[in-house]
Amino acid sequence: MKKHIFIIIVLILFIVPLTQGILVGDFPKIDVTLNSQSPDPVEPGQIVTVKFQIENGGRELYDDAIVTIVPKFPFKLYGDTAIRNIGKLRAGSTGADSVVVEYKLKVDDDAIEGESEIELKVDWGENSISYKNDEFVIDIQTHDAVLEISSITSDPSEVPPGGTAEISFLVKNLADSLLKDINFKLDLDDDDSPLAPYRSSSERILAQLKSGYQNTLVFNVIAEPDAVGGLYKIPLDITYNDEKGNVYTVSDILAVNVGSAPSVRPFIKKSTVLQEKKEGVVTLSIVNAGTTDVKLLELYIEPSDDYQLISTTDYFYIGDVDSDDTETEEIDIYINNRVDVLHLPVKLQYHDANNKPYQQHFELEMNLYSSSQLKRFGVLEQSKAGIYFFLLILIVVGIILYRNYKKNPQEFVQKWQKRIPFLKKKKK
Repeated sequence: MKKHIFIIIVLILFIVPLTQGILVGDFPKIDVTLNSQSPDPVEPGQIVTVKFQIENGGRELYDDAIVTIVPKFPFKLYGDTAIRNIGKLRAGSTGADSVVVEYKLKVDDDAIEGESEIELKVDWGENSISYKNDEFVIDIQTHDAVLEISSITSDPSEVPPGGTAEISFLVKNLADSLLKDINFKLDLDDDDSPLAPYRSSSERILAQLKSGYQNTLVFNVIAEPDAVGGLYKIPLDITYNDEKGNVYTVSDILAVNVGSAPSVRPFIKKSTVLQEKKEGVVTLSIVNAGTTDVKLLELYIEPSDDYQLISTTDYFYIGDVDSDDTETEEIDIYINNRVDVLHLPVKLQYHDANNKPYQQHFELEMNLYSSSQLKRFGVLEQSKAGIYFFLLILIVVGIILYRNYKKNPQEFVQKWQKRIPFLKKKKK
């Protein structure tokens, strides 16, 4: 019995080392994996903690294992040493028996979005393993995938009532990665908005936009014919995706000017003075023949050699003049001598519906006439003083002749027969 037990013990002592040799092998088998990064992903400027799991699936090392991290841009070692001595790795030290090495790295502020490589090296004795062929990469992602609206232009700069305009957005991808499915939508459904899409929809889509690239989105709009001039705010919604499928939504406001350049003109409506060297009242009318209202209108009567201003002021405040409306103002003047055509210079200052200031100079003209011309036109009545004077003379002469005739009719007749031959009687 004792002999049998001895034989079994010998067999066990022989078989166990043989089994270990079969399982472990005659050489170390070092395997390194990037176990984790925290945070994941990491943003530029942040600290990332990386953990490497080091396993030995072969025989025990005779020398200490030295782990060295080789950080390169955009990483720098943060408050730690790059070289770690993890001792002799036992045979079959895998899974829970493996060694974990931890490093802290600072990500550069200018790091671009994407995956960046970390190099690692393990040395023991005269042996070495290097990992520098993208075996270990750290995921870097910027906080926001930024889509910038570089500029907004409108052609024309103001949308005239009943007219169209082309609104262009220049957008640029400021993110470090590709942006996809970029959707722009103008909300033109507001009842207060006089704008509507013209020959197109109110949405535009860019399939993708590379990092650093820019592109243009164009909308065509039309204003209602009776649109009131002014600044209108149009809601703008933007959605897009980054390469990882994250969805971004941006809400903004687009300001659109509706209106057109005012068409304001003064003219002389009527005048009580039509001759030189006369004083009278000239009525000026100011008409707004445009499609947009004007406000804060001021009228200045400028000096001229043709007249003298009798009114107490050369400045008149008119105020608001609506589209298709007229305002009038009267001025008292005296027309100087030798003026055939009155030149009346005036200046207008006003603002349009969008508070854009305007200043215009006009020289109004009015023909002047002589008295005979005005009589012929029926402006002045013909004078009857000459007729009355002539009749008076005839009456006086008639009275004198009658008195002479009454004194001596025969002598009176003979005297006038001598003076007027055809009064003599013809002899038969």
